[in-house]
Amino acid sequence: MSTDPAVVTFDENEPFFSGTSVIASGNSHGFSVGSSANVTGDTHVFSANNTSSVSNAPTQPSLSSTSYSTYLGLFEEEYLSDDPDLQEAISRSLDSSAIESDLPMSLESIMAQIVSRVNNDSTVRFNIIRRNVWDGASRAMGRSNFSPEKKIDVKFTDDYGISEGAVDNGGPTREFFRLCLDEVKDKIGIFEGPPNAKVLTCNSKAMKDNGYFCAGQIMAMSIAHGGQSPCFLSELLYECLQKGPDNIKVNTDHITDEETRSQVQSILEADTKSQLQVAVAQAGSLISLAGHNVCITLENKQETALDLAHWFRDGLRSLGVLDALQKYPLQMKCLFVKAGKALKATDMENLFKIIHSERGSNAFQDECRTLAFWQDYLQEAEFENDVSLEDILVFCTGCDSIPALGFSPKPSLEFITNCKFPVANTCEIILRIPVHAVYSSFKSDMDFAIRNSPGFGRA
Repeated sequence: MSTDPAVVTFDENEPFFSGTSVIASGNSHGFSVGSSANVTGDTHVFSANNTSSVSNAPTQPSLSSTSYSTYLGLFEEEYLSDDPDLQEAISRSLDSSAIESDLPMSLESIMAQIVSRVNNDSTVRFNIIRRNVWDGASRAMGRSNFSPEKKIDVKFTDDYGISEGAVDNGGPTREFFRLCLDEVKDKIGIFEGPPNAKVLTCNSKAMKDNGYFCAGQIMAMSIAHGGQSPCFLSELLYECLQKGPDNIKVNTDHITDEETRSQVQSILEADTKSQLQVAVAQAGSLISLAGHNVCITLENKQETALDLAHWFRDGLRSLGVLDALQKYPLQMKCLFVKAGKALKATDMENLFKIIHSERGSNAFQDECRTLAFWQDYLQEAEFENDVSLEDILVFCTGCDSIPALGFSPKPSLEFITNCKFPVANTCEIILRIPVHAVYSSFKSDMDFAIRNSPGFGRA
């Protein structure tokens, strides 16, 4: 992690940012009505009794038929053909190449390049306890055989340290990245600010433990290994990752911590040496934590806060994620900055491929009724707090948001008659919902199952 201070020129009349707010310078859920929980193979059973592109690359001149003579001029005269058909074919080829080079790079193509860096022939194991996911992730990333390019194999354990016996065919990996990103965002002390607009904050322990680098690496790995996107960065932090801190002008309004903002503002508003001395004394702990050892004067006060910025972007270089972000900022933005669009019931409806019995059969009629119950259930979940759409999505997939490129394989919705509770295989992404004759019973059993299955092998 680089800790070199950024250099930005500020207007004397403009407020200025600084302080601790660091700006970026197969498994299944299911229930059975039995007396004991049974976990076998790939299924866990729970007991009821228990856009356009912007590139930073230099713009290439367009090769068209009008510049064909210039192109031919590069060759010695004896190598040129007088065949007009050949010359026309060459010209068309040049025009086609120019058009293709001007096409915007799609997010799908960018992601394909990132995903191609994952080495599926080599595996790294993550042994995770849900009560402290970051601890298990840090241990795995600190091992000598770790590489972010290796395929992830996640092994969850219960509270007694007993392996859940899950085979990681994708579900545990998605669950791990969701839980780990939640801890990175809210618990390890490197971010602060609103839930969906985080900025980096200065944390001496995280700096010592290489936490900033590891957090950036986990975010890159989640994108590349099929986890959900870390859509919680602020617009300003994303812009700083894209352009570099030297090119971003910030002010005290961007500091989310009230005490820090007040301390920095006091330094900037000091008009006399005595006022400045008092302000510096009040911010002494902050300045010391940032490692700033230059005597602060009225002349250099605006540079002081810049030494408080620390970066975690080196970790994002893993798997080429940072390079892609900087080269294609518009396309990659949806992976890091939440668009403000909440998950809707229609999003969940469209997510699943419906698997019906034979049309016209009695089972088909029952399934159509249950499908209407399912759609009503989603509508209620959009507006009620008992079970949310995010809770349902976690139950089905292990993620609480739909990845930018969707899920692979596409989720399926099936119907079951031998169990009153829903069952979800998060590796194959198959949700099996119970056939009911009454909506109230359907809703009650769906709520019970989803509320009581927060993780693999746990009721």
